[in-house]
Formats: sequence, C-alpha cells, structure tokens
Amino acid sequence: MEWWTKVTDLLGCKYPIIQGAFGGFGRAVLAAPVSEAGGFGIITATALNTPEKLRKDIRKARSMTDRPFGVNLSLIGHPHINELREVAIEERVAAIFTSAYKAQDHGKRIKEAGIPWIHKVGTLKHAQAAESHGADAVVMVGIEGEGEKAALHLSTLTSISMATKMLGIPVIAAGGIGDGRTFLAALAMGAEGVYIGTAFMATKECPIAERHKQALVKASPSDPDLRNKIFAPPPPGLEELTRKQEVWQLVGDAKPHSVSRPMPVMGGSMAVGTITGIVTVKELIDRIIGEAEELLTGDSPLGRILATE
Repeated sequence: MEWWTKVTDLLGCKYPIIQGAFGGFGRAVLAAPVSEAGGFGIITATALNTPEKLRKDIRKARSMTDRPFGVNLSLIGHPHINELREVAIEERVAAIFTSAYKAQDHGKRIKEAGIPWIHKVGTLKHAQAAESHGADAVVMVGIEGEGEKAALHLSTLTSISMATKMLGIPVIAAGGIGDGRTFLAALAMGAEGVYIGTAFMATKECPIAERHKQALVKASPSDPDLRNKIFAPPPPGLEELTRKQEVWQLVGDAKPHSVSRPMPVMGGSMAVGTITGIVTVKELIDRIIGEAEELLTGDSPLGRILATE
C-alpha cells in the first residue's frame, strides 16, 4: 500500500510519520534511523546548542542515510537561534520546523531560502496565525501530548478535526499517537501526517537511559503522576515569559528561567498506552504501518466497509 499524502510530497518521505523534536537528545543518532526507515527524522537544533555542533550533527545524519530529514528550532530565548537557523539553511535540510512564539520572521527567512517551513502549535488560533504568516504546514498538538500547555488547549480529536476544516495548509497531528490505530485515526480526521514523540523515545536508537525507556514501557495513561503532568495547566507567568522570549528548554550548559514548576527534561505523553516494549525505529514504523494496513484490509470495521465497495 502506498501512503502518499501532501506531507510525504512536501517532505519527500515514504510514510507520513514524523519524529518529534527532543530538546535534550534530538540528534542524528535517532533522526537518521527514522528517515532510513521511511519516516521523517528531526534533529533538534537546541539539543546541539551551538552552530558548529549542529552542522556536524547534520553531516553525521547524512553519512547515516541518504533520505530526507529536517531540523527543529525552538524559538524561545536561545542565544544562538539565528545562527542555528542559518546552519540548517546552509546545509539544505529537507524542512525546518519551528515552535513557540513569534516564528514569522524565521519562517520568512526559511521560505526565502526555498526550504519548507512547518510550525508547531497548540491552539487553532495559533494555527491560523501560522497559515497567515506563510507556513507550509502546521503540527497541531492535542492536550494528550507532552510539553507545556496553553490555556486554550483542546484534545487531539477536537483540534485535528477542526483544524483540517479551517485551514488550507496541511495539518500534522500530534498528541497521544503511537500505533497503527492512532495513526490511521489522525488521517481519518483529515491530517496529512502524524508527529510522534513518546513512542520514538522507547526505541533502541533513542539516546536516553535504559531506565527511562523501561519506565515508558511500564507507564499507563491512567497513572496519576503522568496524567497530572500531561494535563496540568500552564504555570503562572509562563505566558508573559514566553512573550518576552525568556524561557527555553534545558540544553547543554544553559539554564532555563525559573517558573513555578520545573520544566521536565524527560517524560512521556498519553501515547505511553501504545508502548509494549523496546524496539528498533524500523520495527516501530513497520508495526505502525502494518497495523494500519490490517485495519484497512482485514477483519475490522474499516476493512469490512472498504471490502463492500
């Protein structure tokens, strides 16, 4: 089965499966295997911290795969964000993803360089703003996803269903997605692809400690600590600090500004419910695609409906 969508066309990948950005460890060792397996890997610029290290990691990824991959720029307060952006442009990565506040100036520069610009958002308001600023696509994150939440965050089901009706650019679904069922559900809601973070953390290639991977295997969406962290409202003062571009994830030797609760370095989303063991990146992607194809062709409601056509 060929999984062509507007996102695979935009990014040049085989499957509409995009690896999420990881502030502390999103490097070539994970991004390259994702791309090699047919997905779209992302190197997180702030995980490398300096332009020189980012350039080296991009070239490392190219030595590991000849398939396209991208770079993510987290835009809040990093001292070298412009230099990191220019390295990604100079190295001609397949796409540049941005996240957080005031991305239009970066987006304009990225698009002038002829590189697709994709912006990550948490609300419909910000998705519409990104479209008006010229983004080629948006990653829409439901409240089930990990990371700081906006006050207007909605569920993945609601966000994606509404965004795909309201926007004229492709929507990439994120938040709680990690298997064939959630992947196919996102496409059924109109998304042109999915953005997966937590499930890729539980892979052999992911450069985090084994104890963190095992914790993801053992975790359940019903665990109170996990639920409380994922569904927590934004900490007081975060929105104002964001406007001033004074908050960014802890990377390298840098120190984040203090907010009322610490920003987690490691964790997981509601997608922990899809994790059953530690597998390779290729095994994960193959399993997602295999499950989705079985749902479309096998003895499932979708399969039975399609078989009667």
